[in-house]
Amino acid sequence: MADQPVEIPVVAGKRAWRVVLLAGLLVWVLAAGVTAVTDDEILIPTLFLIGSFLVPITVVTFALARLDDCNLTTSVVLTGFVAAGTIGVVVSAVTEIYLLPTGSGPVGNALGFFGVGLIEEVSKGAVLVAVAWRLRERTVHGGMVLGATVGAGFAAFESTGYAFYAYVQHADDHPELNILQTEVSRAMLAPFGHLTWTALLGGALFAASARANGGFRFTMRVGWTLAGVAALHGAWDATYGWAIWITQGLTGNGWVADWPDGSYWEEVPTPEELWVFHVTYDAALALNGLVGVLWIVRSWRRGATPHPTARP
Repeated sequence: MADQPVEIPVVAGKRAWRVVLLAGLLVWVLAAGVTAVTDDEILIPTLFLIGSFLVPITVVTFALARLDDCNLTTSVVLTGFVAAGTIGVVVSAVTEIYLLPTGSGPVGNALGFFGVGLIEEVSKGAVLVAVAWRLRERTVHGGMVLGATVGAGFAAFESTGYAFYAYVQHADDHPELNILQTEVSRAMLAPFGHLTWTALLGGALFAASARANGGFRFTMRVGWTLAGVAALHGAWDATYGWAIWITQGLTGNGWVADWPDGSYWEEVPTPEELWVFHVTYDAALALNGLVGVLWIVRSWRRGATPHPTARP
């Protein structure tokens, strides 16, 4: 009697992202504990990669389980993730260096914050358009899922850079702890940042494409969406400075007549000032994230009726 093939159960389907998230979290915590106990610096790159890529990879898993629902392909999803994290990050960084003003003051800082948001959102949008160019059908939901994937790739590689910077800055002062603090913060905030902003832009781009005989076009909705996500992005980046500025005004040190500068305190903050700062900072980020979530929900519901565009 011929041997029958043995079916090996695999975790797949639309709940796979939960397993990826929980398994990755377990490995990350274990790696952090072993690194802290043994002081083995060889494990530092493991902390960088797992902590920075855990949430983004979970998003990719979520997207791959919805290829048919969103008219996407595996190659488009994976290419979007990698291209955004490599080409997108590099191009936006170079553009910011050469185009954004370096001066301080209200005008310089305002242009800097909004400029960073605009450049990075345009870079991610360009990646999305490039990888989706050959898709035969495009729907709003597909654009939002692909946009979230592109944003996840950008966030993953960017977070790795921040984790490395934290390690370099605190190489002689509990670097593992500082890496974990950086990655935990960015992992928790990631769904409300790059993933949300690029998902919104992707939905708008695919909605415009669905009415353009297969080609992408710049419509009023795309323009307003780009302006909106760039504003959310710029406000997110400026929140740290705003929190300092508000704290110094509320705690009696006086209001500084300047646009908030994220690295500027009038003097060493007291425990009371730090408490006010953290409350203000967290509240501002929560408000920004809430706006993004409500916008996502509205856009997703608007795109519930698909308008696919079949390319000849």
